Amino acid sequence: MEKPASEFVLNGPVSYWSVDRDQVLLLRSFFEFLQEAAIKHADQAGSGSRSKELRGETWVLYRIAAEVLRYPRYEEAVRVVTWSSGVRAFKGFRDFRVYCGDELIASASSLWLYLTVGAKALCRVPREVADRFPSRPGDVHCPDLEKLFLPSPAAGAPRAEVTLRYSDVDGNGHLNNTAYLDCLQTALSRGGLPARPRRVKVQFVKEVFPEAASVGVSLESRSGETCFGIWGPDGLAAQGTVA
Repeated sequence: MEKPASEFVLNGPVSYWSVDRDQVLLLRSFFEFLQEAAIKHADQAGSGSRSKELRGETWVLYRIAAEVLRYPRYEEAVRVVTWSSGVRAFKGFRDFRVYCGDELIASASSLWLYLTVGAKALCRVPREVADRFPSRPGDVHCPDLEKLFLPSPAAGAPRAEVTLRYSDVDGNGHLNNTAYLDCLQTALSRGGLPARPRRVKVQFVKEVFPEAASVGVSLESRSGETCFGIWGPDGLAAQGTVA
């Protein structure tokens, strides 16, 4: 297997099923573009979606910080550029830039954890896998991502219940990270807050399994941004801020 290129580029139009009532790209769909680019690049290195069957190991998203300069509209052509910014022990770091034509519309940094599928235990990224990722440590959107303090709302913050669907669960057997963003956007809209945040920072804390019928999304305004917590049957599942 040849070593993949240092960058992976995903091109695609904004489809009608991925936009909201105003024909603007949904928050979930924005992150689906990033997820697809990350998986395709990892597949080229032999450690993406196929590694579950080959190795019994997988990547899960732990943290992401994104800045959206503009949400594209229906039928706009989107180009996602992604690269590995480093692999350390059981952690993988990945950056993204999103363009419409020559216009930069979003930047993001992410931190992924490598774990075994069966026990769901953290494990060191195998040397042969790490060596196949040509890392580019510079030009990172959020260099302090690993150290960011991401608060959750106070215990008494208002909470909206958001129903889950069959399609929200992914191949790892839990609520997909993009589904959390869908629930968040729903809660923001219901709470009368801007539903298209320009800055999104998320830490995924705990899995939500297919048996869950809904999650609770709590919101609290603090110092010009909104803290959020997403709660599953077993407690806090994700937390972060939007602005």
